[in-house]
Amino acid sequence: MLKTLRPWRLASHILKGCAAPARRVSDSFKTFGGENPLAGSEGAPKKFTNPFAQSSPAMSDGHAETKEDREKRRKVLQLEADIAHQEGRRVPALDFFEDHHWDHVLSLPSKSARIKYYAFLWQINMKKLADQRKKAERAEDTERRIAELRKEREENTHIIYGLAHTSMFLRIYDTTINHWQNNRLTRAMQFAPKMVLDCSYDTHMNNREASYAAKQLMLCFAENRLNDEPFDLHYCNALMEGRCMQSLKRYIPTMLNPEFPMNVHTQCFTEIFDKQSLVYLTPHCREDLVTYNPDDIYIVGAMVDTMNNEPLSLAKAKRLGLRMARLPLDRYLQWGSGSGKSLTLNQMINIMLDLKNTGNWDSALRHVPRRKVVDMDSQRRREDSRKALGTRARKLNVRIDHLLDFEERRHATAFAAPPQALRQRKEGMEFQLDTWAAGKKKKKREN
Repeated sequence: MLKTLRPWRLASHILKGCAAPARRVSDSFKTFGGENPLAGSEGAPKKFTNPFAQSSPAMSDGHAETKEDREKRRKVLQLEADIAHQEGRRVPALDFFEDHHWDHVLSLPSKSARIKYYAFLWQINMKKLADQRKKAERAEDTERRIAELRKEREENTHIIYGLAHTSMFLRIYDTTINHWQNNRLTRAMQFAPKMVLDCSYDTHMNNREASYAAKQLMLCFAENRLNDEPFDLHYCNALMEGRCMQSLKRYIPTMLNPEFPMNVHTQCFTEIFDKQSLVYLTPHCREDLVTYNPDDIYIVGAMVDTMNNEPLSLAKAKRLGLRMARLPLDRYLQWGSGSGKSLTLNQMINIMLDLKNTGNWDSALRHVPRRKVVDMDSQRRREDSRKALGTRARKLNVRIDHLLDFEERRHATAFAAPPQALRQRKEGMEFQLDTWAAGKKKKKREN
């Protein structure tokens, strides 16, 4: 137990030592009989606040944290993580951590938050190691299978037809499909209609929403590339140092290469395209998008607003003086109770792709999740069954009421009627055993 507590005490002493230099300076002034010139005019000792327990890094004297202090605090936290990893806790090794991981660790307000984040990274590391182990096992199985096939081919001198043998079809690799899809995007840059994804909402999202937005932007690129007639997508107002673009760069590492068919701009879309042809799609306006116009350039705000439901896209469109429109969702869909009307970015791209290719809103809005809308056919069947059940219940109630009324009338009649006289024994009706049996025998003889 003492061996377990000793490293944690060492780390806690190091964490407390970050604020010790200021105390030592004040104590040295008191030792030499002088006053501390850094203490101010009042001379009262300031209350020490732990800089690691604050949400925003700041020094105890109120000034912003310097680069040296931040680096020192990072080394201390690295020591803390290394000690926890050596003790067998749910903390990954130091070689797993990257710069963005340490930036998030430095912004955490408490030690419990750091422990939870370490456990989250540990789960990711374990999953990564498991995937690597499975990949190595699959590679060994593949090598063994290939060795067996080669041995079988050496023993068999005849031609073998079938999969992985002599065939009339050429094998198409994934890289070939990837190049072909990229070539389709290159052709779309020349001839296809353009569409803009506004990436200027990074400051209005937290870390989780920014990561969700980056994943949806990656899905927008992938699903647009899979379409037969894709859009010419433009990612405008991209802040390369922001959280969303950094996460998107991890999803698509080659996004900034000049030969990669992806348009990423740091400028605003009003500086790239004609302002008269821009239409901002926002759910907060009152005008519905009736038909698709190939001459217009539609803009979709790349924002995940799970917490912030302010009309930011409407305000931006009004500030820039752009035309606005919304999807006619209420006109073609029956929304379920308790379901939100928000759509993801990739769903918006799929809806606009189908609208461009077909011009039919019914086929375009099939990309809306079925859990959010009410199926009209199933709703009609439920209403019919409810009506039939109500009709049967009403008939049953009528029958029961009739029976109940009859019973009530019978009981009321019996209660109001005069009481009947009891049966009394009559004279001459004594039971005679001798004649009773003889009479039956006579009847049988006559028959």
